[in-house]
Amino acid sequence: MPFYHTLGQIPRKRHTVFRRPDGGLYAEELRGHEGFSGTSALLYHTYPPTTVKSVKRLREMVYERDPDQTLRHRHFRTSRVRPHGSPTLDRTPILFNRDIAMLYVEPTERDEHFYRNAQGDEVVYVCKGSGVLETEFGDLPFGEGDYVVIHRGIMHRYQMNAGDQPRLLVFESRGHVRTPQRYRNEFGQLKEGAPYSERDFRVPQELRTHDEKGDFRLLVKQYNGLNEYIIDHHPLD
Repeated sequence: MPFYHTLGQIPRKRHTVFRRPDGGLYAEELRGHEGFSGTSALLYHTYPPTTVKSVKRLREMVYERDPDQTLRHRHFRTSRVRPHGSPTLDRTPILFNRDIAMLYVEPTERDEHFYRNAQGDEVVYVCKGSGVLETEFGDLPFGEGDYVVIHRGIMHRYQMNAGDQPRLLVFESRGHVRTPQRYRNEFGQLKEGAPYSERDFRVPQELRTHDEKGDFRLLVKQYNGLNEYIIDHHPLD
């Protein structure tokens, strides 16, 4: 069942002239999966999202497998992971295969950069802590026990609240994260036997936009590597 949600000002019809207060045009961006045939959303920007000043490859992000191939019992003591670093750049791989990776992080730093995973969807389980996920689609508050779903290509930044040390368990999926077909009826509505319902899902409710020029850093993960984009305006415009 389609779910239509809007924030901010939008034109009455899609793909039509939409002017800023100064008479200029807002830039319309179509974001979606599987080209024009999959799920999609329209975003409107004060500045074209393609105005990139520079791009460079920063480093590789390849998960290294344990050289010991012995089939043995393993106990993952995540409590021994030292709190440090960024919620997006300093994750510790625990398990991975060709389809999915499970990572863990206890961040101590607040990201100044924006982050985009262009090679996988992410499901982040908040073991401890709370905060706000800043995205192009608006701000999404989260707290302990939440599952935060971030589809590939969505630019975001974590703003963790002060207090308890955050603990995040991250699942990075090569495939699209979606509700299983067996839980949906022919119209896409969740069935009564599903383990969750539509009322369990929360979406961004506040849209904060920034009309600001300057050098802004966006880090993009793609092809098992980290790339740096310098954009000439605030990404959340």
